[in-house]
Amino acid sequence: MSNISWYESSINMAKVKTYSSNIEAHPCFRMLRRSMEIVAKEKGGRLANSITDSRGQTTACDLAITFPAFPRGIGVKIDRNTGQVAFLYDNYGGYEQLASRITGEVTRNYVSIALISAMRSLGYKVEEVRSKQTETVRLVGSV
Repeated sequence: MSNISWYESSINMAKVKTYSSNIEAHPCFRMLRRSMEIVAKEKGGRLANSITDSRGQTTACDLAITFPAFPRGIGVKIDRNTGQVAFLYDNYGGYEQLASRITGEVTRNYVSIALISAMRSLGYKVEEVRSKQTETVRLVGSV
């Protein structure tokens, strides 16, 4: 049976209430968008604002990624009170492992991007290096 399910992530946006009316302006949202852009590019996909279930019903999201291997998409919803980020998708038809792998890539990229940003703010010289073998963002830096 087709059903959009919510999967809690380890991503939590601080001070989200300040941006609740314009979540796209939140610095963490911009990092999340960048992380999803990286995955979309690697998978030949694109960013969107909704996902569909196996019956074709659409669900609006704060951000979503669709790609040829999973055209229904994986969405993101952000709780405007707590900042908790959840992934949404319909895994009906054997998509559970693929969706789990993609959400893991998005999360790993997000953590790397956040770490790069934090280190830059502390005066470190860091750069983003993407590897096709690991499909993640790696951190390279020096003092």
